[in-house]
Amino acid sequence: MSTTRIRLLKFYLIGCIVFMVFITKGITVQAKTVNTGEVVEYINALRVELGLPALTVSDSLNQAAAIRATELPARFDHTRPDGSAWYTAGTGVYGENLARADTDEKKGTLNIMAAWYRSPSHRTVLLTGFTRIGISCYEDENGVAYLACEFGY
Repeated sequence: MSTTRIRLLKFYLIGCIVFMVFITKGITVQAKTVNTGEVVEYINALRVELGLPALTVSDSLNQAAAIRATELPARFDHTRPDGSAWYTAGTGVYGENLARADTDEKKGTLNIMAAWYRSPSHRTVLLTGFTRIGISCYEDENGVAYLACEFGY
């Protein structure tokens, strides 16, 4: 893919996020399951557009995210079900964003990104100096998706 095409794609993605966040709070994007790879792509596109380096996917953070995602139905919180802190799910975990999506619309990547971007604390995690990312989604028997996104250096 040419450099011009990549820049156009990034511009389009950032434009979509900005459009979703600032102009059309009520519009949602249809999805059946959360596409975690796409979430990482959108996070990186946003970061690069804002002059920040892209995050590298980390196997250890993916493992921590998988642990956290499966814990979230029991306790949707930054405290784990056993009462310990969220960062104890793995080594090198320094930031965490969570999402819960109970409808197909809420499972859309742009909807997740818009929710995180509108929240000052979640936006800070997305745009801080982290260098690595891990992400996982667990969907329960009722179709509720729980997304854990872990960040590290």
